[in-house]
Amino acid sequence: MDFFKQQEQAKKRTFLLIVLYACGLLGLIAAASSPFILMSAADATPPDPALFIGITGIIMLIVVGGSLVKTAAISAGGGKMIAESLGGRPISPAAAEPAERRLYNVVEEMALAAGVPVPAVYMMDNEQSINAFAAGFSPNAAVIGVNRGTVDLLTRDELQGVIAHEFSHILNGDMRMNLRLIGLLFGLQLLALIGYYALRTAPYLSGGSRNDKGAGAGLAAVLLFGGIGLMIVGYIGSFFSAIIQAAVSRQREFLADASAVQFTRNPGGIAGALKKIGCPNVGSRISNPRAAETSHLFFGNACGLFSLGNLLATHPDLTTRIRRIDPQFNGQFPQFIQPVNFVNETKSPPGQSVPFTRASVFGSIGVLNTENVAAAAAMLNQLPQTAAENARNPLSAQAVFFALLLGDEDTVRQRQLSAIPQPYLLKETIQMELQIKPLPEGEKIALAQRVSSAMKSMTAAQYKQFSAVIDTLIAADQKMSLFEYTLKAVLLRDLDIYFGLARQLSVRYTALSRVQPHVVQVLSYLAYSGHPTVAESQLAFAAAMLELGLADSILPVAETTIVRFDQSLRILAETSPALKKQILTALMTCVRYDGQITAKEAALIRASAAMLAVPIPI
Repeated sequence: MDFFKQQEQAKKRTFLLIVLYACGLLGLIAAASSPFILMSAADATPPDPALFIGITGIIMLIVVGGSLVKTAAISAGGGKMIAESLGGRPISPAAAEPAERRLYNVVEEMALAAGVPVPAVYMMDNEQSINAFAAGFSPNAAVIGVNRGTVDLLTRDELQGVIAHEFSHILNGDMRMNLRLIGLLFGLQLLALIGYYALRTAPYLSGGSRNDKGAGAGLAAVLLFGGIGLMIVGYIGSFFSAIIQAAVSRQREFLADASAVQFTRNPGGIAGALKKIGCPNVGSRISNPRAAETSHLFFGNACGLFSLGNLLATHPDLTTRIRRIDPQFNGQFPQFIQPVNFVNETKSPPGQSVPFTRASVFGSIGVLNTENVAAAAAMLNQLPQTAAENARNPLSAQAVFFALLLGDEDTVRQRQLSAIPQPYLLKETIQMELQIKPLPEGEKIALAQRVSSAMKSMTAAQYKQFSAVIDTLIAADQKMSLFEYTLKAVLLRDLDIYFGLARQLSVRYTALSRVQPHVVQVLSYLAYSGHPTVAESQLAFAAAMLELGLADSILPVAETTIVRFDQSLRILAETSPALKKQILTALMTCVRYDGQITAKEAALIRASAAMLAVPIPI
């Protein structure tokens, strides 16, 4: 799967969404106008243009207004709001219950292997079927929701296949469009909803005192017939909503299934999960009333509504999906499924990280694979037990993060320790320092990623206070190391977005010429960081600029600082996917100009990719 190509195609699907939405809106206007047009035809009089304009205005006000209001609500709440509206309960990274711990471990391993923040995980306890979804406006703020039946009935391989399917949606740009779709569909369905509630209200208005019964009965009749009319017209919008969901969702499900197989290299995992969905007593149905408006988010068919022989189904036929993965499938589904015995499950053997090269970097962008997942699991398992467990708890996780930033120089270290507010956290930080100091940098980053996941359980006010302490710890020696930059600018930036302290990334630049000064700044810093002489740095810079087709000179050393490097990367993070690919290619050309990539250069590339929101495994 080409990560950048999928991101660009996600933008094109948004255009398709707008076209279909406009068709639905026109259909509603035509349906609402048709009775008046027929009446005019019966009277042999031309339709009144003013009446048609009025109907059009009212329909557009209701539909477009409803879409805007719903979209604004979703924009404010994001994936978290969707999960909670579906009855989801957040799972703590420190969950002790075996099924929840296993689920969180699978999600955490995949996130680390993919190079994205660990999504918040929600359990839908009331849903005993097998289903799951991913929601959010970006990987920085994604959530994964899972039915109770999914964790109870699937083996680890099958669960991994389902989660890999959801990570495909996270990595290929589906989530943002899927959330927008909820807002748009709400507008198209609003007339039918108004009609439905009018019908529900009508019987209650016919009662009351003897004097009020006449007026109440009249109002009830208005609501009754008006509700029926609105539902008839409104179902045109519901019909187009179903068309939109089917058009946008079905092919993406095939792609996500294929990606899950590619990610895990285990067709039996996701195929086994789909076969268990076919069990008569299991299925994938969601009982929550919000299931219909979010059905396109789910792994399996969430509603089971009549869909004109699957013409309007949000998901492909189950047998067809399975046979694309397992061509030998005979169409027979299991009749009964036993809950999984977690104790006897075997784990995958540990893997090793892939060497950091140009080919491995571009081959791993937006792609999961068995080796990286196994390597991520091994890295997490190698972490010191106490530090690893503390990193899962929102309170003690702060001490782990503080310990990661403690300096070697005694004066700086004492200054840092004095900035830690609570005595408990100070004591924990000193204890954690002993375990964390000897770790390789890669394992420190993995530990920090686990910490950042636990931080999502904080309130926004608690996180703001925590972030302020981090700023103080980093500023204690009046400079910022590359490791500190990676922790703060990469991991904490994701949390800033999650807690609403920073805005979601959007595409603001589609031409290199508009961001050329920032490209020059980033390449200049990178060139000086990886080459011993100014002459070699100039040659590496020139090669990278040639790759981009740009002409410019390397900046003086004094004008290249990590602060300016960070500022420029934040601007480049708002370029289009196609530009990001060009920029990352130029960065790799710069660092490998001398034929080798140092540990510092590899760290800078990873930090740069993370700032650009391009997922590279740690």
